[in-house]
Amino acid sequence: MENKILLVSFQSNTDTIGLKYIQSYLVRNNINSRILFIPQFNKKDLLSVEKFLKDYEPKIIGISLMSPEFFKAKEFSLYVKKVFPEIIIVWGGIHPTADPKECINYADYVFMGESEQAYLEFVNAISENKPVNDISNLVYKSSKGISINKLRPFNENLDALPFPEHFPQKSLVLHNGNIIELSKHFFKKYTRYSGKFYSLTTTRGCPFSCAYCCNSVFSKLYGITKVRKRSVENVIEEMEHAIQLFPDIIYFNIQDDNFFSYDIHWMKSFADASEKKIKKMIVCRTTPAHLNEEKIFILKRAGLSWIFMGLQSGSPRINKEIYKRFVPNEKFIEAAKVVFKNGIAGYYDVILDNPYETEQDIMETINVILKIPKPFMLQLFSLCFYQGTEIYERALKENLIIENPLKKNYAKYQPTYLNKVIKLCPVLPRCFIKSMVINRKSQWAKILVNSIYLPSILILEPFVWFKLILISFDYNIFSTVNMIYAFFKTGFSEMILKKFLRK
Repeated sequence: MENKILLVSFQSNTDTIGLKYIQSYLVRNNINSRILFIPQFNKKDLLSVEKFLKDYEPKIIGISLMSPEFFKAKEFSLYVKKVFPEIIIVWGGIHPTADPKECINYADYVFMGESEQAYLEFVNAISENKPVNDISNLVYKSSKGISINKLRPFNENLDALPFPEHFPQKSLVLHNGNIIELSKHFFKKYTRYSGKFYSLTTTRGCPFSCAYCCNSVFSKLYGITKVRKRSVENVIEEMEHAIQLFPDIIYFNIQDDNFFSYDIHWMKSFADASEKKIKKMIVCRTTPAHLNEEKIFILKRAGLSWIFMGLQSGSPRINKEIYKRFVPNEKFIEAAKVVFKNGIAGYYDVILDNPYETEQDIMETINVILKIPKPFMLQLFSLCFYQGTEIYERALKENLIIENPLKKNYAKYQPTYLNKVIKLCPVLPRCFIKSMVINRKSQWAKILVNSIYLPSILILEPFVWFKLILISFDYNIFSTVNMIYAFFKTGFSEMILKKFLRK
């Protein structure tokens, strides 16, 4: 009998590129596999899981997880192993890569690093009743303790990988306590922005190794910081394939850590092909060190409309000594001005709740934010000390009291006075923000900020979003209204209402 492979995701949406790459690689090699999406996991759902597994009878369950999903994966795995001890449980993803010795307590095997080829080798070995203990990237328990095998070298030929499917066929979803087929209706419900936001990666790796980022984990494991890149032809082919299947796609969301790391020749070739064959909007991420006006001008032809870029902190001390980011504030401000000048919508990352920061550090961050040309929006994160990162190891050595990263919600920052002021920076006049900083010790200033915070987020912030979307569509009001209508349910409610309610 053919062995069945079940891949499981506990992310809140179906936008799981890493797991989709594994799925596509298995399918290309004629492995019978399906993805089960569990956007909202609850203990009471385990009975439905049990019933489904009894009918489906998978040989292997592979779970991909990040740190926030650890406890869900743990509870799921322990239950499945108790009821179906014959099923092989495998964990992979960034958290098992960072902390394999803890994860192996709840799985039969753990995979570290990039593992498309290694996982296929594992699945084939299980199917053929062959030993698996020598497979690269594998972690397992034996009589000698925990064994961690050597890592397979990075995959240098990304073009050889099959495209991850936006809407994986024969997928399943846990909905209202029942596991059902992922139909088009439920795909639109559980994917971001009703499926009109297609995510892809054109590179793997990052040229930097910031102390708080998972890339510092990979740098330590592999001993290198290397960016591997796909060819223009391969990227365009994936985009054409996506449009053929989903013609209503509005945006291509390029999730590379730094899309601007390409050279000018690659960018020109990509822009020429995209302008001719794709004709869709593009969202991408970059760093101030790599952004310049020439690259912006080239990529605008390719449909570039939004840029995500990290400030993280306006304090040179924090950026250099704590985060290991070596980009001067002047470079960030210069890059933000280039984004604004060329009619691109800017979305800038800032990290809050850093125990290493002083009040002076936070005020330096506000001073930099106030120099960003409006309109713009901030993406605010609460600092998480994830296992395996450089900043986590530093906190342990210095006996710093930190919140458990497995339990912490990185999107839920502390409702402090200065955090609220930072949140209001894109919305309210600069002179008002400066006044609130100067008078931060005054009781009246605290009362004022607390009283206007909610109205500003619920009433004024949507106008900033509207203007940014209008800019992204070159002030085409018809396209802007269509995009807002398409994204309102999953986009604006998430960005505005839910984010505020989490505070």
